Amino acid sequence: MTANPPEKTLRRVAVILGAGGSGRNLLELVLPLLAQDREIEMHGVFLEEAEVQHAAELPFVKELCRVTFSVREFTSDQFERSLALRMRTAQRAIAVLAKRAGVTHSFRNVRGPAVRLLRETASASDITVFEPARRLGPTVPRRARKLPPIVVAVGDLESGRRALLAAGHLANGQASRVCVLVTGGAAEDPQAISRMCAEGLPGHPASVRKVPQEGGVLALVDAAHAAGAALFVIAATDDLLEPATLQLLRERLRCPICLVRQWSGNAVSK
Repeated sequence: MTANPPEKTLRRVAVILGAGGSGRNLLELVLPLLAQDREIEMHGVFLEEAEVQHAAELPFVKELCRVTFSVREFTSDQFERSLALRMRTAQRAIAVLAKRAGVTHSFRNVRGPAVRLLRETASASDITVFEPARRLGPTVPRRARKLPPIVVAVGDLESGRRALLAAGHLANGQASRVCVLVTGGAAEDPQAISRMCAEGLPGHPASVRKVPQEGGVLALVDAAHAAGAALFVIAATDDLLEPATLQLLRERLRCPICLVRQWSGNAVSK
């Protein structure tokens, strides 16, 4: 009697969108990763943060346009309808992305604290991608005629390999788009880092920079800013998933964040 072949395990990629925007830039960044492997199940999540829930319960809400700085006033009913419209827009965008990538997908709407949702989602997914907290301020300048880099942080060799491999897939095999930030124990073995880059990327990365460990996550955030990162990739270690660290990433980074818990395979060819 012939044994049945083992069932394939789908990779879980979670994409978290918020009420602050459509997340179009985030979805475009994720597409190369999804298109590399059909054994992926994408989970779209629309997050209504606790602060947004509180605003919806007020008699009226004022919204400041980030482009014109004009103020618009909404009643609570209008605000709820606006949220519902943004949720449906996000749902359609996730469905379109899944169709373009040829992967299965699901979608859900969640209300609650953002950091708690991020911890729960990252612990249950192979990769979790989300946008930073919305805030006023100057936009990150983009270099003309050149795609902005994908910055990957490597704190140790084991988790760093997974993050670097995912970064190579997100860069669609363009190793020259990947900037590597090395910190912690990984910084003590430059030769191992060189081997890891050779195995995880189809070519030489744009740069490999050592970041002092004593600066912690904040030093990595500053380095990502300096590089003009389009996406920040980092391993979802237990330390990183601490609420204070996740909150720091959401508030300080200006680009989307990719948390890598599990990822394996070969480097994607250019």
